[in-house]
Amino acid sequence: MIGVSSFAFHELPLSEALGKIEQIADCAEIFSEGAHDIFREDELVFSYDLKYTVHAPSTDMNLSSLREPIRLAAVSLIGQMAGICNELDSDVLVVHPGYFSYPVDMIYAQRAFERSVVDLKNISTDTGVRICIENMPKWDCFLLRHPDLDLGDNGFTLDVGHANTLGNLNDFLEIMEGSISHFHLHDNNGEIDDHFFIGGGNIDFASFSGLLKRSKAIKIIENKCEGDVLKSLEALKKMGIK
Repeated sequence: MIGVSSFAFHELPLSEALGKIEQIADCAEIFSEGAHDIFREDELVFSYDLKYTVHAPSTDMNLSSLREPIRLAAVSLIGQMAGICNELDSDVLVVHPGYFSYPVDMIYAQRAFERSVVDLKNISTDTGVRICIENMPKWDCFLLRHPDLDLGDNGFTLDVGHANTLGNLNDFLEIMEGSISHFHLHDNNGEIDDHFFIGGGNIDFASFSGLLKRSKAIKIIENKCEGDVLKSLEALKKMGIK
């Protein structure tokens, strides 16, 4: 199934964004930030004939925080979001792995992340919601920029654009192929996380179109505007990806 992130319609109220998505796709990923904060807007989504996935906030969230109370607060918020996912009949919740401020802190952030991996799996077991941890782009402060962290029994969201900024998309495809639970699809030229339409950058989507066709994971188009979403949908259609 192909879905569209509400991120493309971030300037609109969530009601209008979902109405737009309903016209072009069967699935919407609610990017729970700003006007689309699901904690404020969870009731209205029942007005639309859509399958839902949910992207947890990144603002004020750090599952790898060195400060244990902050890490636990982030875990608690994910637990609340998983409850909302159940109300929406959404079985996928995308989360970012977390970040650190100084190189010396990386090992401590990794240890904090390891604790969060266990906590997220417990939430998943309790709620039935698949929590899918997303790889990050070329910013030194993020964890999971390379396929080198143990996600436990949690799901994995492959963001192909993020991987392309690090030049390691093929590594993720080879090492994590059997673990990919969810996709974020957008394009760039390998430097900045531009979120271009598919075909607007240098990612060779044709080289892994077979995987996209075979995979039963939901494929979310994550562009910045409606025009780019329509171009991405057309590009996937031409590749025979549904």
